[in-house]
Amino acid sequence: MDELDIAPTQMGLLLSAFFWSYTICNIPAGRLADRFGAKKVLGGAAAIWSVASALTGGMPHLIGLMIARMGVGVGEAGVFPTMAKIAAEQFPGRERATATGCYLAGARLGYALTPVVIGFLIAQFNWRLAFIVTGVGSLLFCLFWFFWYDENEGRVIGKSVESKVQMEKQPVPWLQLVTNRTILGLFVAKFGANYLYFMFLTWIPAYLVMERGFSVLEMGFYASLPFVVAFITQPLTGFISDFIIRKGFSKTIARKGVLVAAQALSATIIAVAFVEDPMIAMLILTINIAAASTIGGMMQTMASEVSPLGMSATVTGAMNTVGAIAGVLAPTVTGLIVEMTGSFQMALVVAGGLIAIAAAIILFVIQKIEPIKLNIKTVKKNNPEKIGCEITESR
Repeated sequence: MDELDIAPTQMGLLLSAFFWSYTICNIPAGRLADRFGAKKVLGGAAAIWSVASALTGGMPHLIGLMIARMGVGVGEAGVFPTMAKIAAEQFPGRERATATGCYLAGARLGYALTPVVIGFLIAQFNWRLAFIVTGVGSLLFCLFWFFWYDENEGRVIGKSVESKVQMEKQPVPWLQLVTNRTILGLFVAKFGANYLYFMFLTWIPAYLVMERGFSVLEMGFYASLPFVVAFITQPLTGFISDFIIRKGFSKTIARKGVLVAAQALSATIIAVAFVEDPMIAMLILTINIAAASTIGGMMQTMASEVSPLGMSATVTGAMNTVGAIAGVLAPTVTGLIVEMTGSFQMALVVAGGLIAIAAAIILFVIQKIEPIKLNIKTVKKNNPEKIGCEITESR
């Protein structure tokens, strides 16, 4: 902001640029993953986001920075739909939330390390080198992924691979999906959860420096704390949900109960707006952001469990598209509020209010966690006649 003379409102637009392309590309990325497999789609996506992130450090003006961030959004759009597909196909229902929690714990560990690494690189060198180093470093994941991961080993799905492949090639019945009560509930809840989460990712580092008076290095340490906690709570939350199922309770109780508890803790971010002591505020932030980090994993698990056969990545991509709209709005609205009021107080209240609404949606709108039923026309391989059928799946 200082080097390029960027105002808070402009910074809000820059921070949201990532989500413009991320929003548009989530559904296509999910569909590509369902059609061509997780290995190709996620590997290619990783290469795109790594190069685009490195290019961010070389951009001389605001427009160039926005274009580079949009490139990162294109690549990262392939992550969560593809990972939801892997969780749905490689793990049975009683293990799925734990598996989802484990891979998201890896993301939280990355989030925990990033502020420390970035803060050090900025303090010792400059912000441009920070983007270049981390962007080029991300390319190492591509090598690891292509040489190590085998998507055909250990596959566990509810029906035959042949039936699944047949479903993946059918047109997506979007009207039936987007008018389904459960899917709509997940969409709205995802919006509320992502608004809070992306406001934290984009603005809380600046909040700690601008409003709480921390140095850049102190900001790096304190901004990483919630993700250190989340690294532990993310898989633990999934394990608890799966444990409840193994004890004989329904998926509906196990998934919704854990999710609403995490949302309630996340809503305590409202209290941060009215706490004067910066250390107490940081303690509350650590608790509610760590809780917010677990929400995404549970929602991805639920999306995979209500998806029709062969459409887990597509449905998750659609849900993430709605969540990405919140990613567009959160940085922009927060920047506007800060510029208009000179404080982050109202921005924190808005984020907490939205996550509270999301909890109410999970409780009262979403009913049973089970694969939704669709009436779809399928084409048999040896019979060109179209026949109507109801698609269900035993998870």
